[in-house]
Amino acid sequence: MNTTELILLILVIIYIPLWFIVWKHPAALRHGFEKYGPAIKINTRLGLAFIDRFGRYKRFWHWCGVFAQVVSFLLMVMMVFIMAVAVYRMPQTLTNGGLGLEYVLAIPGLNPLLPLWYGLLALIVALVCHELAHGLQSRANDIGVEHTGLLYAVVPLGAFVEPKQEDVEKAPRRAQIDLFTAGITTNFVIAAVSFLLFSGVMLGGISSPYGDNAAVYTEVADSPAYSAGIPAGALILDINGEPFSYTEDYTVTSYTWSPGELVSVHYRTADTESTVTMPWGLYVSKTVSGSPADTILDKKILSSITTASGTYKFYTQQAFSNFMGTTHPGDTVTLNYTDLTGSPLTSTEVKLGTSGSIGYLGVYTTTSGMNLITPNMLKSTSANPFYGADSITDYATGMLSYIAHPFSGLDPIPDSVRWWYGDQMFGFWEICKIFYWLFWLNLMLGVTNALPAYPFDGGYVFRGWVDALYEKLGHRDKEERERRADEITRNVSTLMIFLYVLLIVAILI
Repeated sequence: MNTTELILLILVIIYIPLWFIVWKHPAALRHGFEKYGPAIKINTRLGLAFIDRFGRYKRFWHWCGVFAQVVSFLLMVMMVFIMAVAVYRMPQTLTNGGLGLEYVLAIPGLNPLLPLWYGLLALIVALVCHELAHGLQSRANDIGVEHTGLLYAVVPLGAFVEPKQEDVEKAPRRAQIDLFTAGITTNFVIAAVSFLLFSGVMLGGISSPYGDNAAVYTEVADSPAYSAGIPAGALILDINGEPFSYTEDYTVTSYTWSPGELVSVHYRTADTESTVTMPWGLYVSKTVSGSPADTILDKKILSSITTASGTYKFYTQQAFSNFMGTTHPGDTVTLNYTDLTGSPLTSTEVKLGTSGSIGYLGVYTTTSGMNLITPNMLKSTSANPFYGADSITDYATGMLSYIAHPFSGLDPIPDSVRWWYGDQMFGFWEICKIFYWLFWLNLMLGVTNALPAYPFDGGYVFRGWVDALYEKLGHRDKEERERRADEITRNVSTLMIFLYVLLIVAILI
């Protein structure tokens, strides 16, 4: 049993008697505690005065409602697209192994992705603003608000604003849709503003004196670099006395040394400079069973590949990836490789397999065990979700990758490499991190609630839009129209929830 499971078990043991007390004790309801299925609903009146005061500007909130419907539609399309792509990529996710229960729980301190204090602050802001938006739109549309509060079941499930149900049912369709789109759009607006602040204002105002130096972002255990003692976060200054520049070009021939040789690597960390001797080249940490490289390149250094047009040396993993993008299925190539001691090269001829329209070798590679980047590239990647994109597909993939940045330690710049960017004013990185987590959690809450499925806000919005579409098509019977809209929404909800649960299970296993 890991730490997360132990903590959850303790919370369950504490929660069960609390739930029975709320269920059985008559004083619980008087104090605002109410049984809500397997959960406990904590009713308060916090924020009601604020809602009454600022919700009376009906014209302003009407136009906010129009804007919110447009934003919610775009986010709904985005969420469905994200889920479709995630399901399409699920086989690859399953082969990578599960992340575990702790990654599913949006609880700062339990979820390794969410730092305790930054995550807690961002989560409180996201939930409170989401629910206040519901309350303000309710008040602006003459829908009474009975309570605000918290829904709790072992762990906090979320905050809520509870409008009077009879007022909601009597309200016009537009008012109902405005009510549900308000929270979605509020989270998106907070996310957008936070993104502009940390990305444009803060990261846009810094630079690195090592801007284009090759830098070690992460490394593979038991690889040449790991064994030589080069740590993650190091900057590569020179190799065999020659300045080494990060390159993605597989045609580079400007060095006096070749990949696969034992070389002297001079690197710098935040505190010191050191020199080590190690083999440099394309380190193959693993091969795919049955692939052209299987049994040939495992735990080897791939120095170069010879084709009909010449021999191409790989000084970085990125150069190798770019080279493979020029190959075709069925191409015959010669692999030139060595072991980790710098022995003379061995050459083996293979026929490339198929990976879409390009050739396939079947190797997991790094640069001597290091994933290299430059300080400028890291800053651009952290600040711009569309960095390097040049097609619609690239833009979509870039957005998905950007959302997944915390899985790679980007929030937005890892603590271990901040020294690359010199000294900043006191509190700079802490403020930047606050804005990042405000962006990330508000975006996640917004797009998740935009899912066209009950019980998410998007489900009720979708039902309202389907009802409006039926009316446009000439269906005047209100009761029959609403019945059909609800039936369609329930069917769509079943599909969306199934896919949603499927993705969560994929994360767990």
